[in-house]
Amino acid sequence: MEGYSLIDRSRVSKDWHARGFSCGMWIDHAGREWRDTTPEMDEIFMAMSGELELEIAGERVQPSVGEEIHIPSGTPYTIRNIGGTTARWLYGQKRAPSAPLQPIESIRDLIQTPL
Repeated sequence: MEGYSLIDRSRVSKDWHARGFSCGMWIDHAGREWRDTTPEMDEIFMAMSGELELEIAGERVQPSVGEEIHIPSGTPYTIRNIGGTTARWLYGQKRAPSAPLQPIESIRDLIQTPL
């Protein structure tokens, strides 16, 4: 996915949802750190403002505003606000697929009251 020069949160959210991810925004004060997180599902990240550093499986990256970073499930990571100002970033987690629907054989399958 291309980076976004001016972050349009609704556009990013629509794109992420189409790809099966949630989309939420985090706002962190200067010096905030989220240490040693290991996701159970794939996650994606995008800086909106501020200066952030991600350490993913021991490798440090400082993403540009609008750059999307993919974090595979089971990969430990840390996010740090290394700038002197508030940072804003988008975070998405891969949604679990829905369970298949069971067919309804009779209206009685829906109603659990004595007849």
